[in-house]
Amino acid sequence: MNRKLLYAITIGLLFSACEEKNDDKVKEVDKAGSVEMKVAISHLNQDQDVMRTEKVFWVKGSAVKTIVNLDTVPSLGRTKEVAENSEGQDTTVSIEKNYQIFITVK
Repeated sequence: MNRKLLYAITIGLLFSACEEKNDDKVKEVDKAGSVEMKVAISHLNQDQDVMRTEKVFWVKGSAVKTIVNLDTVPSLGRTKEVAENSEGQDTTVSIEKNYQIFITVK
């Protein structure tokens, strides 16, 4: 009986430790000394999108430098999605595909 109880407690602890947490999400930038990055992609035309990268350098509470880069990248094209129109009916619409953004910090 004691082994079963120990086993159940161990499994319970393992599952509770697997709770997904993301301690990297911040609500406010530490402006004492950091680099804030903003990335956005917008549609330019049917063939190209624009990627805007903004870097803000913070030192002792002040933004000392801001660098903005604009890059054109190929559009991903269009896809069909089901959407609801103003009358509440489902209809198929063609929308532009969006890039997913992944940032790796080293």
